[in-house]
Amino acid sequence: MAEYDLVCDACGKPCDPAGAIVSWTDDAEGERAFALTHAEHVPVIATQRVDVRRLVWPNEYLQFLTARFGRNIADPESLRTIAWGLAPFVMRHDNPAEMDSMRAASFGQRLGVKPGTTDGAMVKADGTPGKVVEVEGGK
Repeated sequence: MAEYDLVCDACGKPCDPAGAIVSWTDDAEGERAFALTHAEHVPVIATQRVDVRRLVWPNEYLQFLTARFGRNIADPESLRTIAWGLAPFVMRHDNPAEMDSMRAASFGQRLGVKPGTTDGAMVKADGTPGKVVEVEGGK
């Protein structure tokens, strides 16, 4: 395993930042059960989630962490581990994941998804697949 690999909390295998998910449970007890997993391993108890592909952007990373400040977090160690795991991807001056994602987003697309197809990794909170993007090109 490489030095900067993200590791799935469910299966223990490396996660690609483009397909990994950070999920947690937010209820009356506060925020708890933070997990970094592959999209297919998101815990069923998770009520909130965010794509890691967005969290490797410096502003999104800071926004995510500052949103946790002042909240009741039952087990902050899991969140701390995720924050430290993502930090090397965010702090690089030439963050390739951010550059590729921003380049794809500038065309209204998602990195690694062929235009006109459904993104298999994108699943809505209710379990339905993501939307199909219609692209008309060549004009």
